[in-house]
Amino acid sequence: MLKVDAHGLTPAEFGDSDQLLCGDMVVAIGDPLGYRTSITQGIVSALNRIVNVDGVNMEVIQTSAPINFGNSGGALINDHGQVVGITNLKMEGYDSTVEGLGFAIPTTTVKEVVDALIAYGQVENRPTIGITGYTVTAEMAAGFDGPQGVAVQTVREGSDAQMQGILPGDIIVEANGETITTMEQLQALKDSLSVGDVLSLRIWRSGHYLERDVTLVDQYTLDE
Repeated sequence: MLKVDAHGLTPAEFGDSDQLLCGDMVVAIGDPLGYRTSITQGIVSALNRIVNVDGVNMEVIQTSAPINFGNSGGALINDHGQVVGITNLKMEGYDSTVEGLGFAIPTTTVKEVVDALIAYGQVENRPTIGITGYTVTAEMAAGFDGPQGVAVQTVREGSDAQMQGILPGDIIVEANGETITTMEQLQALKDSLSVGDVLSLRIWRSGHYLERDVTLVDQYTLDE
């Protein structure tokens, strides 16, 4: 977050990213490769997409607007000229054939974070399980004769998930009595709770089912 010592500037208007629909037209503005204020156009390809970034699952807007190096931190703008996201990453294939997979942080998340930083200097009360993971589809499950659910990739040090013995490779199939089939579903359930609340997890590990109660912790405590 930057404070600019300048006058006579016209601030950008923030829009409500919760009002976006798939197919809405958007443009991305940035400085790719030093070409200042470059504009690329696309549509909203998906909403509430869960993407793993440096070990953290982020809920982002997916867009077909080309995002290049130098775009990160730039604005994603709707057809009313309002900022609805902050571009932050793109997907690339090993053979460079992947196109139109750009992502942006929704303004609803940006505003929440910025307001907290201004008020407290840190972002508190953001519950996390302390894991990263990915969706195990029916096709993937059939490949190893296991269940659908959310496969644990990493477990954060200092989290209660680590204390309760959650391990990479575990597959979460149920949380608080709700059958879990996607990472987005688990994320939504977690986001409906608060720091200190407990998730009662049913996990599959090497052909056996286990029960674990995991207390949600504050995200910033794991980042220290």
